[in-house]
Amino acid sequence: MQRMSRLSHQLKNLFNHIKHPHLTTPAAVLLGAFIIGASIIGYGFIMRDTGAKESSTMFTGRSIDEKEILEGKAKSKVFVVEYSDPECPFCVTVHPTLKQLRNEYADKITFVYRHYPLTQIHPRAFDESKAIECANTLGGNKKAFEYIDALYGYKSNQQTTQLAANGKEDIAKNVGLEMSAFTACMNSQATSDTINASINDGIVAGVTGTPSTFILVKTRKGYEVVSMVDGARPAAYFKAAIEEALSR
Repeated sequence: MQRMSRLSHQLKNLFNHIKHPHLTTPAAVLLGAFIIGASIIGYGFIMRDTGAKESSTMFTGRSIDEKEILEGKAKSKVFVVEYSDPECPFCVTVHPTLKQLRNEYADKITFVYRHYPLTQIHPRAFDESKAIECANTLGGNKKAFEYIDALYGYKSNQQTTQLAANGKEDIAKNVGLEMSAFTACMNSQATSDTINASINDGIVAGVTGTPSTFILVKTRKGYEVVSMVDGARPAAYFKAAIEEALSR
């Protein structure tokens, strides 16, 4: 707090100086650069303070295991767990950002996709979640994320939350799933049970809307929550939390 107070005082003095017209152009440029730099440093302090407060919170969702839809480093201490709804417009919006982060941090952290269809307002989301789960059942993590990227990518490109009538099946064909097995999986009660279990897990984890993305650090006691990023935030929000988690 003392650091932030000093920073605030310095910035206030600087802004007061800007009001004086006798500053030369070079001096003004240098002053502007100093202000930007000081602001970034201040933001860093805020992020670290926030992270310190959140670090005492333990993740209450289920433990991460090999049956999850996973991508990234095989054995990692840092996890990004996204609870998502395929019909949620904010989930569609944030998908390109999370895909970028999956590529950027592939060798450092593990990404986890969990189902949280909001069935009361998104009537097709449950079946689309089942389709993603079936891609995982039939083709493992690789096919699951191919399906996720194709589904959300289509909606993002088309600026819609809706698939065509046979959209789920078309995506399944495009990613190379065997169609009779896909149909059987979609009709299986076990698949529906998996989605319902994921919804219940999200409730226990404290999810109240989608997307809800938890940045976690694995410890001997469980998983510490470094941050919970709600909604479709810019990449900088996620990266700040990820970098904080990696530094621990």
